Amino acid sequence: MGLRVKSTNWVEEIKRQREEITEEIARELSNNYPDLFSGGTLSGEKRQEVEKIVRDTVYLRKDLQPGEHDEVINSIIGQMTGYGPLEPFFTNIGAEEITEVNVNPSADGKPKVFYIKNGEQLFAGNHYFRDNDELTRFCQKICEDIGRTFTDESPEVDAWMADGSRVNVTGFKMSPLGTSLSIRKSPLVRPPMPMPKLVDSETFPYFVMNLLIDLIVHGHANAGFFGRTDSGKTTFLRALCEYINKMERVIIGETSYEVSLPNHPNVINYVEVTIGGKQVKTMTDICKTILRNNPDRAIVGEIRGGEAVAASEIAESISSGFMTTGHAENVKDLRSRLPKMFAGGGMRLDKDMIDEQLRTMFDFLVFLDKDFSEKKTLMSIVEVTDEGYKTIIRFDEEEFNRTNGNTRRWIYENPVSRERLNRLAFRGANIKDEYREVHKTELYVDDE
Repeated sequence: MGLRVKSTNWVEEIKRQREEITEEIARELSNNYPDLFSGGTLSGEKRQEVEKIVRDTVYLRKDLQPGEHDEVINSIIGQMTGYGPLEPFFTNIGAEEITEVNVNPSADGKPKVFYIKNGEQLFAGNHYFRDNDELTRFCQKICEDIGRTFTDESPEVDAWMADGSRVNVTGFKMSPLGTSLSIRKSPLVRPPMPMPKLVDSETFPYFVMNLLIDLIVHGHANAGFFGRTDSGKTTFLRALCEYINKMERVIIGETSYEVSLPNHPNVINYVEVTIGGKQVKTMTDICKTILRNNPDRAIVGEIRGGEAVAASEIAESISSGFMTTGHAENVKDLRSRLPKMFAGGGMRLDKDMIDEQLRTMFDFLVFLDKDFSEKKTLMSIVEVTDEGYKTIIRFDEEEFNRTNGNTRRWIYENPVSRERLNRLAFRGANIKDEYREVHKTELYVDDE
């Protein structure tokens, strides 16, 4: 029979009727199959099973034309997962390589969708939401599902979706052009990036990959991975952790759930707990819990404030296998930030004690950034020694500039110190001759 047009604005009337039918079918399915609307990703056999149930129900409707079936089916599946029109970014082929989805308001009233895939920011289009009102209703539904309200009185919501993705919604008077949405996908829906794939994307050369695995992972080195927002710190850390011995007990503490090691059978994740706007369990509490559980490896995600004090206690107590991430572009920047972080934890860190503190926490500092084309790049590996900070490998920014960004080259400046190699070998590192002595100064991605 098809949709019945009763309005002179036939396009809007058809859309309105289709939405009503979609809602009717969704309610019917929700009543008959309540578990389908529990949220989260659908994949493999489960997705096929759900699609069949939805498709069979939709095809029974006499008030839909054959050409309208797929749109209704996709809309209902979007409701089931909680992703709505953004569902393809979570479930389509290749979606596991997408780390973030952003929806921005615009002056023309058509929200624009962007996503980050393999470290590159891409424009998806402005056809996912008809207007700002539709985006606002979608965001209110997300917030309602997670027990939060998104209104004039609460114009910003920062929380987790059912699948563990971190969502930030901003609107009303706080965002003059309209509602904005940012979803940082849960590690549960995006497996760790393989290290060779990071080489293929020109984040670092093969030599660097092997050095990091042989020394930091197998040598149980204490390491910090630092860089600005979206420079690839967590991606880098997760990729490296895939080489940890599967029998080692790994405990991870974070403010939000980002570091997941799905292929590791002996791992525990802890995250901060906030109830009613009050923190019940802080990162400081989590760090103390990690110490009490005596892990072989401890990972503290994103130290940015007072938790640095508790994290330093873990690094000093475990003394091997401690890893963390944080915001700093280089050693100078990190030295400037550390006293402020310690002050946030109620401890004064005098300037003449900064280097001593970093020596007790780290064997290596790894710095990352992204260039003008959004390509994530390892900028340097620095060994923390008793004498100071020794750059082992650095990205050749001068050559990058000279060739207008066409040449990505790293300089192998210094070998790792003999004392450090001896200690790492004792812990299980795979010490190669090229780590003891620099044989080749210039390193490229294509070098094997």
